[in-house]
Amino acid sequence: MTRRGIRPVLAGTALLLAVPLAADWGATSAIAFTPSAAPRATPSPWTTLSAGAGINVSFEPSVARWGSKLIVVWPQKTSTGEAIHSRVLAANGKPATPIGTVASWYAVNSDPAVLLLGGVPTVAFSGSRSLDSTDPYNGPVVYAQSRTADSWSLGAGSLSHAGAEYGLGAVDDGTGQPLVAFATPSNDRVSFDHGIDPAIPAAADLSTGVTGEVQDVSVARDLKSGAISALWYAGTSNPAIQGIHAATVYPTLAPPSAPAPLSTVLYNGTKTSVEPGQRVAVAGRTGGGVWAAYGSGYPSQHKLVLWNVQTGRTLTLARPAGAIQYVGLSAAPGGRLWVFWIEGSTVYAVRTNPDVTKFGVVRAVGAPGGYPPSRTAGDGALGPVDVVINQSVNGAPSAISTTRIYEALTVTAAPATVAPGKPVVVTVSDAGVPVVGAAVTIGGITKRTNTAGTATFAAGSKGRHPVTVSAAGFVPGGSSYLAR
Repeated sequence: MTRRGIRPVLAGTALLLAVPLAADWGATSAIAFTPSAAPRATPSPWTTLSAGAGINVSFEPSVARWGSKLIVVWPQKTSTGEAIHSRVLAANGKPATPIGTVASWYAVNSDPAVLLLGGVPTVAFSGSRSLDSTDPYNGPVVYAQSRTADSWSLGAGSLSHAGAEYGLGAVDDGTGQPLVAFATPSNDRVSFDHGIDPAIPAAADLSTGVTGEVQDVSVARDLKSGAISALWYAGTSNPAIQGIHAATVYPTLAPPSAPAPLSTVLYNGTKTSVEPGQRVAVAGRTGGGVWAAYGSGYPSQHKLVLWNVQTGRTLTLARPAGAIQYVGLSAAPGGRLWVFWIEGSTVYAVRTNPDVTKFGVVRAVGAPGGYPPSRTAGDGALGPVDVVINQSVNGAPSAISTTRIYEALTVTAAPATVAPGKPVVVTVSDAGVPVVGAAVTIGGITKRTNTAGTATFAAGSKGRHPVTVSAAGFVPGGSSYLAR
C-alpha cells in the first residue's frame, strides 16, 4: 500500500531546511506585517488524546467544531490493520469522552476528514475494509456517522468512485449534502464528488483542470455565497504551474487558479516551492470569503501568507528565523482568522483583526518535551484556538495532543517618559482593535478601558512604573512608563 504523504521529492521541491531564502516572487495588493520582536516560547498544558503505539509521524489529525465541543479524529495502526479513532473535547478544551473507534479496517489510505453533515458528526475516509477483492468498500471514499461522536456506524452508500490518497477534504454544501475533493495516485488533477451515491462505489467522479501532480487536497465553503473551493499543492517540476492552486468546484466548476501568491519563489533564477506537508490550510471566514494559509520560501520557508482565494488579497507575516512547517488555519469570531504553525519544537499562533488586514500578537508555545510536532490541526471558533498536533517525544510512539492558545493583548503607555503627576494614557488593543473593559493596574490603582481602549492615570513618583492589564479571553499583558 502506498502511504499518504510519502512521495519522492520532485525537481523544484524540497524538505524544509534551515538555510536562507535567496529571493521572493511576490504578489500585488498585499499587506505585509513584521513583528517587532520574536516571542519567547511559553509553557502550556498539553493533553494527550490518543493511547498506545501505531500513529505514524505522517498521520494528520482532523477537527470539526460541534457547537461548543470539538471532534478530533486520527488514523492509527493496529495489530490487524488500521483504525480511525475519535475523541470529543469539551468547551474548555479538555477531553469529554473516551477514545472512540470510527472504523477498524485492513488499511486506511487517506487521512480522514471530519465534518458536520446536516449537523451530524461525520467522518469521510478511504481505504480497504478487508482483503476480499469483491468487497465494495475497498477503494472509494465512504463515511461513518455518530450522533454522539463516540459510537460510529458506517453510512449507506459512498462518496466517490475512485479512492483517495495524498489529501482528502470534505464539507457540507449548506443543505446537508457532502462534497469531497481528493487526489488519486499519480493524478494531475483534483477529483471531487457531490452528494451520497447509494451505489458502492459511486458511479463516477468529476475533476478539475490539470495542474500537475496533485497532493495535500482540502476544501472549504464560502459561508456567504455558498460556493465551495478545493485547494491543493501541485508538485510538478514545471515552474509555471508548481505551487498551491484553488478552484471553485460547487455549484459550478471553474478553472484552477494560477499558483497562489508567494507559494513559489525565485531560487537560483527558477520558480520553486516547498510542499505544505499536510492538507493545504483553508477556512471559510465568518461573514464570507475563503482564505488559505501557507509558508513561503525555499529551501526553508521564512514568510507566512494568508491568501483570499476569491479576491487574491494577501496578508503576510515575516519570520526571520524561517523553517515554517505544518501551517493550519481556522475561522474565528467576528471575521477574524487564527493561523498556527510549527517552527522546530515550538507551536506558533496568531489571530487577525476582523477585516484580515492586520495580525495580532504572535503567541509561542513549546511542544511537549521540546520535540518537533509533525502535523497540526485546530479550531478557533470559540475565541481561543484549540491546536492539535501529532508528535513523537524522544523516540516514543507518536501521540495526538492538544492545547488551548489565547490571544495576547498589545499594551502601550504614553508618553513613555513623563513628569510626575502628568497624564499617562494606557492603550489596550487586539490586532489594532480597541479592547473595551480591560482592567489596567498601575501602583495598586485599577481602571477599565473605555470604548477607545484607553485608560488615563496620573504619573507616579520618579522611577519606572509597571503597567499590568487583564481581559477576559486574553493572556495578561503589560507595559511600563518612566517618571522623571
